[in-house]
Amino acid sequence: MVTHGVVAIIPIRSFAEGKTRLTNVLSPTQRRVLIEEMFATVISAVRKSGAIARIGVVSPDPEVLAAVELLGDDLTAIGQGVDRPGLNEAANIGREWAETIGAGAMLMLFGDLPLLTPGDVTSLVRRDAPVVIATDRHGLGTNGLVLRLGGASGGHDFRFSYGPDSRQRHVDEADRLGMEVITAIGTGTAFDLDTIDDLERLGQTDGHLPAAVRSIDRLPREQSA
Repeated sequence: MVTHGVVAIIPIRSFAEGKTRLTNVLSPTQRRVLIEEMFATVISAVRKSGAIARIGVVSPDPEVLAAVELLGDDLTAIGQGVDRPGLNEAANIGREWAETIGAGAMLMLFGDLPLLTPGDVTSLVRRDAPVVIATDRHGLGTNGLVLRLGGASGGHDFRFSYGPDSRQRHVDEADRLGMEVITAIGTGTAFDLDTIDDLERLGQTDGHLPAAVRSIDRLPREQSA
């Protein structure tokens, strides 16, 4: 049982059906392995940070939930019903679980952060602000979000607003509730992998190209629709 500690919430839709924008360069098997590798990287970073009391993985996919059940006692598989689809609902479901177990704060993290380190996690959690937003490398999205819960913090009423330009919407929501908000920029939280361009950039980072894609010598540019 967690009492006033910090929990991590990691949403993951599927191992088999994600990263569809990479279908031109990666086979279904490669995409699956890539998703699993990045997910494992995020779980490892969170665990090794020593700053997280428990990890909740939210997914609508029975395969993902079954896999999480085998990863250790510090992880909880949290089902996402078909009546509550989408990333914002995944965040709401994660917060409900966090409040149920008495967490003092939650850290919402994506599972596609291949450069995430334990230090990135610690850096976010140790900040005192009620809301901490870790942006993507463009400064527009929200790849990590710390939300203080309980008491009069306002965290229970915070409305998640993931999607394009979510950073500003989350800042506005914190302002609406009178919650202090700060923005954090870190290498590990800033780099999420979605597009061919992201894959090419990752390939330029020394030693960080996931095994699933190391055999690809050249990545063609993403075709316009």
